[in-house]
Amino acid sequence: MIYKFSLIEKILLSNDIIPHPFADASFSVGLSLALGSAIKLKIADQLSTDFKEVRQIAKEASVSEVGAELTLDCLDALGYVQKKGSQYAFTKRGFKNLSTQSPDNFRYFILFCDNLYKGYLSLDETIRLGKSAKADLLSMTDYDWELFSRAMIDISKTNYKEVVGKIPVSKSATKLLDLGGLHGLYSIELCKRNPSLKATIVDLPPVKKYADECIAKYNASGNVSFLPADFMKDDIPMGVDVILAFNIIHGFNPSENEILAKKVFDSLNAGGIFIILDQIKGIGGNSQMSKATTSYMALNLLHEAGGKTYSKSEIDIYTSKVGFRKTELKKLHAPGFGLIICYK
Repeated sequence: MIYKFSLIEKILLSNDIIPHPFADASFSVGLSLALGSAIKLKIADQLSTDFKEVRQIAKEASVSEVGAELTLDCLDALGYVQKKGSQYAFTKRGFKNLSTQSPDNFRYFILFCDNLYKGYLSLDETIRLGKSAKADLLSMTDYDWELFSRAMIDISKTNYKEVVGKIPVSKSATKLLDLGGLHGLYSIELCKRNPSLKATIVDLPPVKKYADECIAKYNASGNVSFLPADFMKDDIPMGVDVILAFNIIHGFNPSENEILAKKVFDSLNAGGIFIILDQIKGIGGNSQMSKATTSYMALNLLHEAGGKTYSKSEIDIYTSKVGFRKTELKKLHAPGFGLIICYK
């Protein structure tokens, strides 16, 4: 992301002498597409922290030299590469996020977003109608599921320890449900910190592969299992102490979220907790980055899944209605994101 402005640029932007749409409507779209192309066309695969001629990069990626150069210039503007004459190399940020050699790379998330943007050609129709005509998980291909699942793993790796550290698990708690938990990284970490806890990831069959990978990677098979089910349609286990719904409620409308909350409430033991992780409207006060995150995600969710983002007060309406006695909001480092802990 472009985040460094010179003093004069800051002054000009703050006074609208440089029109904000110049950046808002062009840089973000164009640069994000260039980032996706760098991954898809394996241009980034030819880079390391050592400088390499653009001609060699283009040849090894089987793309035109001019195409490689202009794409790499976009990555230079974003801070992922550095340029010296006709040579390019990863910056520290670029290696971490784009290199196949980096265990923390964000390549799947980038590809997921690139694939997502293709569907925005019909965004006007979604806005006009107030609903999406394509919100159907059954239409997702194996490739769609892989991009989505691995992108969610990319994101979760950045915050699962922070998130788990904010969840007040009782010493007596033994049973956890992770609704729509996909990879189960949060459950795995919760069980690691609370050895008496046994977790069940409840999610659709296509994502079992990715949960199994994470469970095996973190040697968590003794504490974490996968239940293939649709938690909105199928029965869920009863007598549970902790239930997670991470990045779930934003895909549902208010009445659906009330149904989910009632189902969760009935499943929980007395004193149990229901933890919601999501983009929370209003959580960042006047922060424009927080507002951008929650508002953009709301529009994206309406278009992709028929959902939107919610404020804590909106969530409190249906959680209190089904019986939860109180809720607590905890901010996360990521702008616009937070945890809402609901106590039975």
